[in-house]
Parts: sequence; structure tokens; C-alpha cells
Amino acid sequence: MTGANGMGLSAHYSPIALAMEDNPLRPNWAMHRPGLISLAYGFPDAESFPFQELKEATAHLMDARTADALQYGPVSGPEPLRRFIAEWVNESEGLAVTSDNILVTSGASQAIVLATRLLVPSGGVVIVESPTFIGALWFLRGLGVRVRGVKTDASGIDPAALRELVQTLRSEGHEVSLVYSMPTVHNPVGFNAPVQRRRELAEVAEELDLLFIEDDAYGDLIYEGHRPRSMYSVAGSDRVIKLGTFSKLVAGGMRLGWAIAEPDAISRMCALKADSATGPFAAWVTSEYLLSGALAERLPSLRTLYRKRRDAMLRELHPLKELDCEWFSPVGGFFVWLRLPSGLDSEAIRGKAETNGVTYLAGHHCFADSADRRHIRLAFSYLSEEELRVGTRRLVETIRAAVLENGLG
Repeated sequence: MTGANGMGLSAHYSPIALAMEDNPLRPNWAMHRPGLISLAYGFPDAESFPFQELKEATAHLMDARTADALQYGPVSGPEPLRRFIAEWVNESEGLAVTSDNILVTSGASQAIVLATRLLVPSGGVVIVESPTFIGALWFLRGLGVRVRGVKTDASGIDPAALRELVQTLRSEGHEVSLVYSMPTVHNPVGFNAPVQRRRELAEVAEELDLLFIEDDAYGDLIYEGHRPRSMYSVAGSDRVIKLGTFSKLVAGGMRLGWAIAEPDAISRMCALKADSATGPFAAWVTSEYLLSGALAERLPSLRTLYRKRRDAMLRELHPLKELDCEWFSPVGGFFVWLRLPSGLDSEAIRGKAETNGVTYLAGHHCFADSADRRHIRLAFSYLSEEELRVGTRRLVETIRAAVLENGLG
């Protein structure tokens, strides 16, 4: 509907809104289209949700007439939940934080936004890995900051490339001090950056006065090797804000994550929070569930579940080796990062894939400059093993046909 002058809302959209493109993961139609198997969505397995345990936690809170669960709560989150998170990361990662270092957020996504608003001025630059988590790109662009990608290899951010990029940006007059990174179970590639690489990045941070947002969404879902020391531990709390989430461990619909930082930074992020307190009811129910010890009991089965699904996908991808496709076997998490043979465009062949009954996230969406057209992000977390096998076979058939069609075989 338009106004009296014939102009509607669109005539008043902000420059940030006008610059935003449609998020390729936002529409859910692909998940429900009959016959189409989606390898795009990195959702947790629905059958693994702790239905009974959450029901019991809710009932216990209501039976005890826990009014705090139904009331406006502290902006930083319920004290029992913040205390649990502090104890959890201290035990699992060797940190030494207290509840004063914890801010409960609406998933890690809100924590990314709050940390960026805390540290980056309007018009500033945030550096991200190439590739990076697609969601982070959208959150950062929604803040109106400039996003630049830095060269990343199988060990994480290249320290020399980071130094060169920062120096170049600053010489051009840009204000740049923040790096967003996923050094542990990287999304989408699936590597763990070695501790030595983390030390090298910490040295660059000291040299150039850089800060890091360390997004650790999948650190509790490592099923190959050990969890490396965090950047928060290596570089220190004066250089790093560390993020985590219960979306993969409890349930995505609870929308609960956290930030770990110095108390003053936590206080200032609280002041930037637009929702006052993040879902107090969900936070209290989750806290009750966690304090029962149920998550620690459940974690081994989650790791086994996702490892089996990863392995099922990798087995079906194997024929692509002879077509010069490459991928990294993820050490944890939800994704396989597939590189197509030279000459194939992941977005260009997606339509043919969907005709064959499978879809995916084209990899260029995971780059700040969207220039890379050879990669595909494949999610194995949400589908059953049988659906994964069928969907991956359809993808293999699509790629094989595209290779032949383009004379690459």
C-alpha cells in the first residue's frame, strides 16, 4: 500500500537495508519442497532433542513456582545459567572465569552483533576468514560495517596475510581493529587451527593492536582429536571476546548463546542489548536442564551421531575424487566444504542439482567478496543417514554430469 504521494515504505529504506541481499538460507521452502533433499541447512538433529528432560525441567520450575522464570530478568542472564557456563568452560577448556565474565545472548548471533557494536565504530572494517560463517557476514553487514576477507589455509588465518591486509587498510585510511574468527571446528571448512598458529596470530594482534571475536559454536562437538587451547586463552581476555552457543548442544529453538569477556566489556554489552534480557523463560528452563547433569551425559551420543553422519556423507562423496573434487574431513561440527573442479561454478549448477532432487549452499555466500565460485557447503547434521546417502548421490551425479557437459572429464 502506498501513501497519498504514491510512495510506500520502500522509498524510505535505509542505505543498510537497500544494500542487503536476500539471505539464501532464510527461505524454508527448500526444506519442504516434495522430493527435494536439502544439504544447505546446518540445523541440529531434531530426533536428538531432549524432549523429556526439558519437559521435566519446565515442570520442576512451575511446580516450585519459580517466579524469576516468568519475570523480566537481569540483562546479563540468570545467575544460575551464567554460573553453569563459567564452570562448564573452566572444566572443558581450562579457563578461569566467573559468572561476571558471562553474558547470556540470543544465540551466538546476538553475541557477534553486540561484540562488534562494542568494538567497531560506524564505518569501520571487520576482517573475516575466507571462507567464513555465512551468518556472521549477514550480521556484520546489517550493522553497516565494512567486511574484508583474509587469506585462510588449512591451519586458519595466514598471519602474514593478516598483517599485510591490516597495514594496507590502515594506509588507505580505514579504521580496522577487529577480526572475526572460528579457529575451532571452523564453519564451513571443519579444521582446528593448531595452537602454534593461534600463538602467531596473538603476536600479530599485539604488534598491530588487533582484537578477536572467537566464535566457538562447535568446540563441544569435536569427534576427532583434542580441543585446542582457545584464542581467549592464548591471546588473553584483553584481546579476545569468546562466544559459545547451546543451539547445537540443547536445542536451536531455545536461542541461547553467550559471550565471555572482561566484566567491564560485559557491562557495556549489556547496555547495548535491545532485548533487555534474553528469553528469561527459555534461559531458566535450560539452566534447570543443564544443572541436572543431562548435557554431560548426552554429549558422547551427540558426537557419535554427527560423526556417523559425516562418515556417511564422505563415503558417498568418494567417487568425486576421480573428478578432481577436493574436501577436508571435518574434525567436528555439521559441514563438509567441497571444492569443485576448475571450470565448474557451484551456483551455476545448483539449478541442475535441484532438478535432480538435491540442493545446497553455494560457497560464494561464505566469502566477504563472493568471488569464489568453486565451493559448496554441505550440511550433514539435520538429515537421516539414508537421506544423506540419497542426497549426496544425487549431488555426485549432478557434478559428474556437469564435468562431462563442460568437457572437463
